Amino acid sequence: MILDYSLRTMKKIAIIGAGAAGCFTAQRLLELRSDFEVELFEAQNRPLKKVAITGGGRCNLTNSFEGVNDLSEVYPRGHQLMKRLMYGWNQWDTMSWFEEHGVRLVTQDDECVFPQSQRAMEIVSVLKRGLNIHCDKRVDLSLMDNYDAVVVTTGGARNFDWISKHGIDIIKPVPSLFPFRLESTGLEQMSGALVHDSVVSIAGTKFKACGTTLITHNGVSGPAILRLSSHAARYLAEHDYKAMLVVNWLGDSSEQEALETIQDIANGNMNKNVANTYPDSFTSRLWMFFCQRAGIAADTKWSGVGRKQMNRLVSVLTSDSYQILGRVPHKEEFVTAGGVSLRAVDSATLECKSIKGLYFAGEVLDVDGVTGGFNLQAAWTMANAVAQAIAAE
Repeated sequence: MILDYSLRTMKKIAIIGAGAAGCFTAQRLLELRSDFEVELFEAQNRPLKKVAITGGGRCNLTNSFEGVNDLSEVYPRGHQLMKRLMYGWNQWDTMSWFEEHGVRLVTQDDECVFPQSQRAMEIVSVLKRGLNIHCDKRVDLSLMDNYDAVVVTTGGARNFDWISKHGIDIIKPVPSLFPFRLESTGLEQMSGALVHDSVVSIAGTKFKACGTTLITHNGVSGPAILRLSSHAARYLAEHDYKAMLVVNWLGDSSEQEALETIQDIANGNMNKNVANTYPDSFTSRLWMFFCQRAGIAADTKWSGVGRKQMNRLVSVLTSDSYQILGRVPHKEEFVTAGGVSLRAVDSATLECKSIKGLYFAGEVLDVDGVTGGFNLQAAWTMANAVAQAIAAE
């Protein structure tokens, strides 16, 4: 049954969820139609909790997208929708909006955009300014009886029953963006070490990511790992988070290129210990770990390293493998893959196809991005699309 609320004059708008997408939808709506009455309903005791802690409390609110050749690189799910909607609101629109509202921004070397103050609460303050927010209010789609339009912006969740019972298709939610817990190999003793130009992948699949890898006390984390977990979210969930992680510690270097690099080091340091001469990208402790993994003792001189040992070392550096035993909940970035199916909404307005006057925006939809400000950009972009659609009614 298709419910049609479009014959009413739109004046009262309800938004379920006072997070990034919800508050920005409200802000844009009020900018476009000051005559509208907009109310937000938040189940928690305060709005924008997630925004307040994202980016380590600094709020990575978007990304310059410099170096992103295709949106599928940063949006494992929903990239085609994002490509369409970003014609209406992109990263430059986001930056302009926040700056026009008094937030000075800075773009880091990694292209992540933060408030210059490095305070997420500055973003929170701007987003909730002037809004009518009801906290500790758990509501459902029965609000359709009292409002001219309802926007659902509840974010990622485990329970979508309150939506699916209305016949709306839900893609099963699974966690995304998380570190890996690895088997104990001694790598965990290198906890805190960073390798900036690494390439990580899941053996036997096409899932791959590059960037910084952080070694932790029980596995690996960092931007490269979080990106890999995002792209492989469904695969890993289906395999109970058991898989083989393959790491190229030398980035995209081939075995031949790695061999030439190591041979150059060896040729210039034949009478020095292997442990004392190594690529600049590694710490001495991490380099010693790799050498031991290749069967080369720390006090071995380069002149004493045979061809087989050299080949084993190259193999460790370019295709090191570790058993993934599970995922580690990531405190700052908790993102869900899944939610309301994109087939259930109009791709231009994000209005529900089966219930007129009902809209969705943000992570409640089956759209999610990798770490780096892309998820918040998706929230701003989708919120604007919904606000534009409702304002035009």
